Amino acid sequence: MKKYPDSDIEKALNLRRIEKYSFAELQRITGIPATTIRNWCLDINSGNRWDTLLIKNERNRQALKIFDVPDLKILDITNAVYAKLFIALIYWCEGSKYPATNKINFTNSDISLMKVFVTLFRKAFFLDESKFRVHLQIHNTHNYDEIKQLWSDALNISPSQFLKPTITKAKGGKHRINYLGTCTVRYYDYKILLRITGIYEELIRKLGEVA
Repeated sequence: MKKYPDSDIEKALNLRRIEKYSFAELQRITGIPATTIRNWCLDINSGNRWDTLLIKNERNRQALKIFDVPDLKILDITNAVYAKLFIALIYWCEGSKYPATNKINFTNSDISLMKVFVTLFRKAFFLDESKFRVHLQIHNTHNYDEIKQLWSDALNISPSQFLKPTITKAKGGKHRINYLGTCTVRYYDYKILLRITGIYEELIRKLGEVA
């Protein structure tokens, strides 16, 4: 029987003990026959099959989440052209449209999405920071000063540019975990709104040509 280094044995044991990999998966990862690893693991209690299945399914989900990430390395989000394209797509999903409004009006409760939008917006266009305004809709269970500061830090917009909030009563006395309210970022410039509209419409036209 082939003798394996202690480091290889320890690696296989840890993957079985902690990560709950199946013997077939361990063979694929380590290159060591599954039957050999099985013999090493006779004294390891890997938990019940349900726990093992849950861990394996979560591992598969995480693998799928990063599956296409390498393809995105070609994107340069610091490039203004890419930033304009992303802004147009994001804004068309969540933003208020012209002529219903004459200003940029983007609303969401996901603080990460709002941060991405504002960051790309700044990269895409030369802006006058004084034209930003932020409106929050929060529950009466929130501490407004704390919530305002969180949003201010995330968006890099001064608290002095926040409008009077809308405060609502949480239905049934319940509120969502980690809910920081719904945020609307406004930027008062209809010309940029029209430029975003034009970018989106041109994208749709080009997609129509290749459909």
